[in-house]
Amino acid sequence: MVGHRKMTDAKRVELQHPSGAEQLWCEEPPVLEGAGFLPVTEIRLRTTCTDGAGREWFSENGYLVSAQTTFSTAQTAAVGDGYYGIAPEGPIYSLECRSGKGHDFVLPEDGRLRFTFELLEGSGTPWSEECVRETMREPVENRPATVVLIHNGTPGAVHGANLLRSQGYHVVVQPVLPEDTELDPILKALEGALEESTGEVHLVASGRASEAALELAQRVAGLKSVVIFSGSGLRFSPWRLGGETLPHVVCDHSSLQPRGGSILVTRRIYAEAVADRENRDKGRIEVEKIECPLYLFSGSEDQVWPSSAFSELVAQRRKAHGLEESTEHETFPGVGYDLGVELGLPGLPTTERTLSHNSTGFRVALGGKMGRQSRARRECWEKLLQVLQG
Repeated sequence: MVGHRKMTDAKRVELQHPSGAEQLWCEEPPVLEGAGFLPVTEIRLRTTCTDGAGREWFSENGYLVSAQTTFSTAQTAAVGDGYYGIAPEGPIYSLECRSGKGHDFVLPEDGRLRFTFELLEGSGTPWSEECVRETMREPVENRPATVVLIHNGTPGAVHGANLLRSQGYHVVVQPVLPEDTELDPILKALEGALEESTGEVHLVASGRASEAALELAQRVAGLKSVVIFSGSGLRFSPWRLGGETLPHVVCDHSSLQPRGGSILVTRRIYAEAVADRENRDKGRIEVEKIECPLYLFSGSEDQVWPSSAFSELVAQRRKAHGLEESTEHETFPGVGYDLGVELGLPGLPTTERTLSHNSTGFRVALGGKMGRQSRARRECWEKLLQVLQG
């Protein structure tokens, strides 16, 4: 039992840590359990933490005490505006910024987040406790496999790589930035990883970086798997490879208007661009040339682009070439863009459903519902580990 403070002898509260006081974000969140409270009364739980930018994030969730005088964040349905449903991760996933909406949750450089849990009764705080969640610790075991992570230059990529390293994998991190469309250096790094690795090599990418990953995967031999989150089998960027610019789908951004004056919903312009078959066919990536198994995960409510439809195009193209057994596409209903080890780190807040768009100064809608997003993030992490472990 973790120390409980300001409680009477009749009341008891436990903060249970599945793997000790300090946990990786990818592990199950702590569970709060209480006993000795008045039946059918509401207990409020407030959770706070400070992110890497110094902003305070919080959630406040209510739990109804059972007739047996107990409650549990893992078994008792939460009530109130913060979070609905039964899930121990609710208080963490439903965090909101005290500075108001429109802020990105900034990960601390050391990968450590300190959460404070406070149990509220009336106007008082009868109990409080802290726990630390971190993205990096000693690997559970050293594995011979290598993961090449191609990412979009987001801060989450660093922590996603650390999560993979914590599982014992050697990770090669390769950014793909919008202003640099040269793929030759990344192809060279991928070939180098294949030559140097003493075990399997897996290629992982999310979002726009998936275009580069699929383009390169068909040009190398020996990959064990390719795993794509919220991706596309179409080129929308003018990638350069071998001194040539590859043909790509042309998008008309001129009609794009921010919703509510500040939020962009970009899904429509991608859907309109591919409605023209000739335009769409210019950007098709020859995914049937990828020799290894290909796994795709997407959300049906992705508002950045229709990644579910784009991923299904990849799956259908491979199946048409007899690669059905080595192709898997899973779509999560009611889930948005932020999936995978770069975009959707498990155990981080999902309340803010927009993300800063640096080139325009606006925010981009991600799509998806908070509860479903949190569960899909964790499931994607677990499925990725299943692929890496064979």
